[in-house]
Amino acid sequence: MFPLPDLTMKRPNLNRSRTLIFALFLLVGVTQAKARDLPPLRLSPAPAANVEDCEQHGPQPTQAEAPKGRGGGPGGRPGRKAALESEHRPQPMRTYAFNEHRRRARIEAFVRRPDGSVIQPTLQLGVNPNLSFPTPMGEGPSHGANNVYLIEQGVEDRVLVVRIAQWLTMHHNCGWGHEHKFDEQRTRPQALETIPLEIVIDELWDPNFHAKVTSGQQLKIMVLRHGKPLAGAKVQLQTAEKWVKEVITGKDGIASLQLIKDYYPAKWADFLRTKRAEFLVTAYAEVDEPGTFAELPYQRVRYISTLPWQYAPARADYTSYGLGLLIGLMGFTLTGGGIYFYRERRKKPYQGIDLDG
Repeated sequence: MFPLPDLTMKRPNLNRSRTLIFALFLLVGVTQAKARDLPPLRLSPAPAANVEDCEQHGPQPTQAEAPKGRGGGPGGRPGRKAALESEHRPQPMRTYAFNEHRRRARIEAFVRRPDGSVIQPTLQLGVNPNLSFPTPMGEGPSHGANNVYLIEQGVEDRVLVVRIAQWLTMHHNCGWGHEHKFDEQRTRPQALETIPLEIVIDELWDPNFHAKVTSGQQLKIMVLRHGKPLAGAKVQLQTAEKWVKEVITGKDGIASLQLIKDYYPAKWADFLRTKRAEFLVTAYAEVDEPGTFAELPYQRVRYISTLPWQYAPARADYTSYGLGLLIGLMGFTLTGGGIYFYRERRKKPYQGIDLDG
């Protein structure tokens, strides 16, 4: 008789294979989660000194009610307070902090000036990472909308994660005049084709370089991948009050959404029509595109891009109150006048009988 095969010797190998397969699936799941769990990269203005005031505008708005997060905005560093940057208080040097960076990733930054030229700001990495670049005072190539980009790229277990942080620096002072008010190159954001994923929002300010976004406004947000419209990208908008709205870009790369009205002070006497709050637009996109980056292979590319901006209360929010007061005052006046004339008409002249005559 032939001896029966010893199956007990193969069971450990079978169990080992199952264990390896399970570990592989677990590793894939963990790596994908690791790539997805990376928070968006974002910029915020660093405290500045020697600020030139604009006589036509009020004091620098402080962000005492700013969202508590990294960089003083949605998703920023806890406990840090920062002032919202004013487009009418120019500075000779601009410095922006960013929330974090991966130490093994490649980091680079660019600034597209209003005249179309591109410069590279100075990067400082480490504990307090930031970037800085000069913005000469007065009329010049920096007068207008400066697009600031911070790009971080790195492979996270076969996933290339590209995080982009954008900032729009409106470098302007009313004393310099408004010679470029009809020049769209300076008054409208201009995309840069070398940026992996860019967010472009029109009508952020008027031709006089005044910020014009208000609550309740309909925003058209375009997402570009290397300068071309990207369909199917997820766009998220978050306000300082933690209101969040998500939309998907269409074939033209545009997503449209309405900015919520979320400013309701407890007392009307506390209402500030010049109050500015911050909102953050974040765009997400993923593509199956294998390749190699820094000698590391990857199978997919995940893009995350952010763009913060400011919004003020809609004019109707405070003009309606003034209109209500005017209507109430007119009603009170008409009512009082009606009562007065009614009483005057009810008056009867005194009539007496002269008995001595």
